Amino acid sequence: MQGWTTIDPTTGQVDTNGPIGNIVVPVGSLKAPTPTSSFTVDMNLNSAATADATSDFSVPMTIYDSLGTSHVLTLSFEKTGSNAWSYTVSIPGSDLTDPTASTLATGALQFDTNGNLTPSGGPPITFTMPALADGAASGATITWNPYNSDGSGRITQFGQPSASSASSQNGAAAAELVNVGLANGGSIVAQYSDGTQVTVGQVALASIRNPSTLVATGGNNFQLSELTATPSIGTPGTGGRGTIQGGSVEASTVDIATEFTNLIVYQRAYEANGKVVTTADQLSQDTINLITA
Repeated sequence: MQGWTTIDPTTGQVDTNGPIGNIVVPVGSLKAPTPTSSFTVDMNLNSAATADATSDFSVPMTIYDSLGTSHVLTLSFEKTGSNAWSYTVSIPGSDLTDPTASTLATGALQFDTNGNLTPSGGPPITFTMPALADGAASGATITWNPYNSDGSGRITQFGQPSASSASSQNGAAAAELVNVGLANGGSIVAQYSDGTQVTVGQVALASIRNPSTLVATGGNNFQLSELTATPSIGTPGTGGRGTIQGGSVEASTVDIATEFTNLIVYQRAYEANGKVVTTADQLSQDTINLITA
């Protein structure tokens, strides 16, 4: 199978402008880890909590370093006053070359009388990762954005128990390629052991103006002859080329009802011909018997 496998570093899509080549995606290969650079957490902090240690609430957040090793950050919150909370971001000291650097960020959160985070659309919280004990790259900046794209806060302060409802981060550990499939449109999709799916190739189709000049080589394969026009190669569904339906098996073009009818007709014709032969043989035998009698 031939097509394109070069990925555009800007768009992350398969570049179909270059020459085609054999598509080789060896199962068992590894996808490099992606270090975490940003994360979000959606949560509510209880407005009815007392402004002391009894209001303490924490949320774990798993991130990944440049080697793909996971680390669990702890986001701790404590109410400090009316509509005011403090936060601390920390990492286990055992994960660091300097255990005393486990506190990564501290600050304060302010809410309005409606329980919304203020100011609306404020700046994200950033901190720098210290040197890690596993030897991964240090000094990476991680961004924690407590706001949605419309400026509303992901953190609220309503009269309900403190709890997190969702979280996300953009890092990933190294993963092994476990399966390769063909998607609609001819995309080659690789599935990794961490559940992610990545497009790693694009199948090419060729359009030929005079397909009757192709030479059959067996097994539904054809090759060009000296009379064949130069194939026009491109992506499926463009330039008059056909389409590719992923995960489908082409149905047979045979009509079972018609073929059964034909089979019955052939069987009856064979039986009739057999009776003609038997009758002719019998007549010949009777004639011979008359001559010798």
